[in-house]
Amino acid sequence: MTEPIVRLEGAGRVYRKAAVAVEALRPVNLTVHAGEYVAVTGPSGSGKSTLLHILGCLDRPTCGTYRLEGRDVSALSDADLAAVRNRLIGFVFQRFHLLRDETALRNVELPLLYAGVARGERRRRAAAALDTVGLSARTDHRPGQLSGGEQQRVALARALVKEPRLLLADEPTGNLDSAAGGVVLGLLEALHDRGVTLLLITHDPDVAAHARRRLTIHDGVVREVPTGHAEIAAP
Repeated sequence: MTEPIVRLEGAGRVYRKAAVAVEALRPVNLTVHAGEYVAVTGPSGSGKSTLLHILGCLDRPTCGTYRLEGRDVSALSDADLAAVRNRLIGFVFQRFHLLRDETALRNVELPLLYAGVARGERRRRAAAALDTVGLSARTDHRPGQLSGGEQQRVALARALVKEPRLLLADEPTGNLDSAAGGVVLGLLEALHDRGVTLLLITHDPDVAAHARRRLTIHDGVVREVPTGHAEIAAP
């Protein structure tokens, strides 16, 4: 059987503030297979961001293990984690995180620049990614010249340009009106149809309803919404 793209085994995260320990994520077992579309819902402060940071190799669990495509990444060095992130994972955030003084094309190119891809290939791939999200006519526009929905589509193109194995979307429609949000959700749906593994974090049940599988998180405890193939348990 093919190795899952994500496997958490008893993985949890405790933060220490002075003498106080805060259990942001309680030990959880979670398996996500390649090609799945998973939504995680929960209120603010529930642990959604902590879970995303661990899955995105932005942080490490303080207990248990995280295997990404079969490799235990729990104890990798910062440099090795950064290399794994750049090679395997794409991110889309609520606030876009675009460079204000750079064009859409340049913003999308940046991950490839960090990966050492030659300039001509960077430009070709960035232009293709912008075309995928319907922005081929906006390549020379800077973020201030784009609508919120267009900025999020640039951010999505930036995540896609690396051809990631896992795409993590953190409240991707949170700053958008319903029309622009619908466009972004449609693009995510199309990417899933192409085989991209997608994990979406949202507080909006209507957004979560687009996913094929749903998890909830409250006070650091992750649970599966019973819709079929559950492979999760909170010890």
